Amino acid sequence: MDLSLRQNNLNLCQECGNTNLVSDNARGEIICNVCGLVLSQKIIDSGPEWRAFSSEEANKKARVGAPTTLTLHDKGLSTMIGWNNKDAFGKSISPKMKAEVYRLRKWHVRTRTNKSIDRNLAYAMNELDRFSSQLNLSRELKESAAHIYRKMAHKNLIRGRSIEAMLIASIYLSCRLNNIPKTLDDFLEFALVDKKKIARCYRLILNE
Repeated sequence: MDLSLRQNNLNLCQECGNTNLVSDNARGEIICNVCGLVLSQKIIDSGPEWRAFSSEEANKKARVGAPTTLTLHDKGLSTMIGWNNKDAFGKSISPKMKAEVYRLRKWHVRTRTNKSIDRNLAYAMNELDRFSSQLNLSRELKESAAHIYRKMAHKNLIRGRSIEAMLIASIYLSCRLNNIPKTLDDFLEFALVDKKKIARCYRLILNE
């Protein structure tokens, strides 16, 4: 396990107050070296998403961290506090520690979604995950749908309309662009909005 020691007075373990934190680069975790609490967790893709034909080109293109994705509201650029409720050794944390970590997660989410558009995208991308799982949509199609929805959000065309209807319309358009045989009726089984609202949002997207 590739561990590099990080000592930073600005980073404190919220459980024991210790500043001696360990960064596990293999797992993408930051761990308290005293009580074992996993302070943050993020899967890191160690393989490049680019091609290089010389060492000089590789040095120019190299970067650290997971590839960005449009299917996360912040494009995957921030670090999340893990939801596994386990310490660095894989053991379940105490009920007291769980309550504290839960509180930290709530504040962490609030600080990451302090703008209206961030909250909108956070909810929409969670719903995109749900629909993609239920309809068995590919990663590429998810990215395409997220791109369409983001364009509408940044044009301020979501306001006053159903987030879910606009998202389904975005997924539906992505399916059509990628020749995936889906109809609006395929979404209605999982949707909380009616077909007319989805159709109106779909026409709006086409007109943009």
